[in-house]
Amino acid sequence: MIDNIRHKSIRKKTASRIAAVQILYLHQYNNQPLFESISTYDMHYKKFLLEKLEIKELDTKLLSDLLKNFDENKNVYDSIIKKYLSKDWKIGRLGTNELNILRLSVFELRFFKKFDKKTIINEYVSLFSNFCGEPDFANGFLNSLLKSE
Repeated sequence: MIDNIRHKSIRKKTASRIAAVQILYLHQYNNQPLFESISTYDMHYKKFLLEKLEIKELDTKLLSDLLKNFDENKNVYDSIIKKYLSKDWKIGRLGTNELNILRLSVFELRFFKKFDKKTIINEYVSLFSNFCGEPDFANGFLNSLLKSE
């Protein structure tokens, strides 16, 4: 999955991004409130992720920031995604995880702006590769988004 050689503080951030993707999937798949998906994740999936990344806890602040107001801001993220998808792609072709990973990356690159942009791109390309399979697509999208600033 993710290389465990990274420093623990970096693994906590990576784990928080992975958890956000998984929580959003639960939220949409089960059509339940986000707080219920967070609770389900904490009870059934979080322990596995922590063990895999050899950490004791997620970066809870980052996870909270990623999920805060997510549903209210989806349309804003989607309008940006539509603008930077290649002309051959429509947003409706994206799977749930693909779309949520792009939404989270748009949030971090355009609105959150807390971490180095190249680090964010690498993180989300890696997530895209692990969850969706085609990192070149994510890399192309994210680089287009970055060049537009």
